[in-house]
Amino acid sequence: MIENKVMNHKKLSAILFSILLILVGGLLVLDTVLLVVLRIGNFSLGLIMPFIIGTPLLLIGIFFGTVKKFFNRHIFGKILVYIAVLAYISFAVLLSITTALTFSAAKNTPPQNADVIIVLGCGVKGERVTLTLANRLNSAIDYVNANPNTVNIVSGGLGEGEHISEALAMKRYLVAHNIDEKKIYMEDKSTSTIENFKFSNEIINDLFPNGAKIVFVTTNFHVYRAELVAKKVGIDAAGIGSESLWYITINNYLRECAAITQYWITGKI
Repeated sequence: MIENKVMNHKKLSAILFSILLILVGGLLVLDTVLLVVLRIGNFSLGLIMPFIIGTPLLLIGIFFGTVKKFFNRHIFGKILVYIAVLAYISFAVLLSITTALTFSAAKNTPPQNADVIIVLGCGVKGERVTLTLANRLNSAIDYVNANPNTVNIVSGGLGEGEHISEALAMKRYLVAHNIDEKKIYMEDKSTSTIENFKFSNEIINDLFPNGAKIVFVTTNFHVYRAELVAKKVGIDAAGIGSESLWYITINNYLRECAAITQYWITGKI
């Protein structure tokens, strides 16, 4: 009787665990599928990472009985399972650390009365700024309206699918929102965050040869890495985090985890 209860408990636990794997894995896979079908955002690591992470979980959940038998009967199966468990736990810990760092950096209050505010580009559709870039520009507008002596540097080159540079699209947006065109400087060569700061710094050195107080605007999840990149190229700048699009939050933080890790390993930050 006791043995039957134990067996039933084990079976129930196995069923619940397999359902959990199917739900988590299925939701992650669905995230990528929906974003691809709806064509939300550009193709990137953040777009496909939920699919990469979720597919093994979904398959293990569906074929849980077969996987369990393979685990029990073969040493190779045990090794594979232990490696998979270790990999997912390690990634979860890493994601927790990078997410905590990005959240903390995005909450910092930027200094007022900066000489320069740099707006980091992030994509243009044809000649139109994306919602994410518009949010960055709106944050810059709020800052400049509160600090009228601050000049603007819009930073971003010409990317795939863009008819004009990100810098030009951003300048047009700022002018359309009553920002003085004479206070807008374009940096239209960069194709990465490192180049954003490197090329913007050349403009800043020309404008303020004796040094400048600098802030920059990027999306909230990107502030932490961007601040470290800025320091790496010799810019001491505080970040302003603009609002991100809620429906790609998972993708953004997964991508940022991978990017921060890569930057740590390669010495970029």
